Amino acid sequence: MALAGLCTLFSCIKNNDLEYDLIECEVLEFKVEGQVSSFISKASRTVTVTMPANTDFTQLTVAQFAITPKAVSSLDIKPGTVLDLSQPLSFTLHVRESYEWTLIAKADAPRPATGAQLYNMSFDDWSMDGKTWNCFADDATDEQKTIWGTANSSLTQFGKDNSTVPVDDFVAVSGEGKRAVKMTTRLLDFFILKKLAAGSIFTGRLGDISFTTLNADLHWGVPFTDRPVSLEGYASYKPATINKAEDPYKDRMGQMDTGHIMVLLTNWAEPFKVNAPATLVDIDNDPAIIGYGKVVFDKATEKYEPFSLKIDYRSERTPKYVVIVASSSALGDYFTGGDGSELCLDELSFKYE
Repeated sequence: MALAGLCTLFSCIKNNDLEYDLIECEVLEFKVEGQVSSFISKASRTVTVTMPANTDFTQLTVAQFAITPKAVSSLDIKPGTVLDLSQPLSFTLHVRESYEWTLIAKADAPRPATGAQLYNMSFDDWSMDGKTWNCFADDATDEQKTIWGTANSSLTQFGKDNSTVPVDDFVAVSGEGKRAVKMTTRLLDFFILKKLAAGSIFTGRLGDISFTTLNADLHWGVPFTDRPVSLEGYASYKPATINKAEDPYKDRMGQMDTGHIMVLLTNWAEPFKVNAPATLVDIDNDPAIIGYGKVVFDKATEKYEPFSLKIDYRSERTPKYVVIVASSSALGDYFTGGDGSELCLDELSFKYE
């Protein structure tokens, strides 16, 4: 997956008593045919493309290349251009000032055919604590109880129904004891306040709940040191029209909702505390993110359909944590979504080859 940078206006330059904006020239998009992944670092002005082992780095064909509008590149690069990246290749981008960028190619690290999975990725095991559904079995160990979190208890404390629940009458793989997880977005009335609550599930735990802002701390991430190639599973999505939107997505009112599932592999020092929308993970720029992938669900389905979420790696570091987050409203962190949007997931698993 090609990653994007931004063109930022930093300051003004004075030349012969005329001031003009200084435009920092950047690579916005770069992709090579057959790549495993590519990563654009604005901070170091490098583009690193990871290729399968035994690739001939002297014959890499460019699939996508885009730079800051109006910028001129010292290299004539366009789709179809064949590059020799057996050594780092430097070039300049220029509008009024020049900026040196470097293209780097590396071989993908060997991965084992098999690797670790997480507890209850099938979503078969559930238990009740009062009125709250928990995604672990009654006899789960203390460690297993820390794998999957939801915001269910924050809703039940306000007298609301669970937004993330097990279902046994709509599963991808049938059999005795088989279940799936269903997440539903709800528009809730809290006295005079209307609040959107997206159904979601994540690896980690629910933290403190604010009774004044109606927000909750979500501690994303559970210990994990493997490097899977992808996350696979089954999904069914039934979107509703967005009928509650807050800044900066008020323009989405009346549009069809979308759901998503996302994976992060990181070497954070500890789980990341999310308190939306004030504190969110900076997916594009957080240097602790080692691997990332996401699938967006934007079409209604009557049955489960398989999906494969490819994980793009930005470095060869060993992860410390894995985050899996799924939501019935992709913009739920911004309290934007459609009342009644419903996402069901079943039989997740990491693939290693």
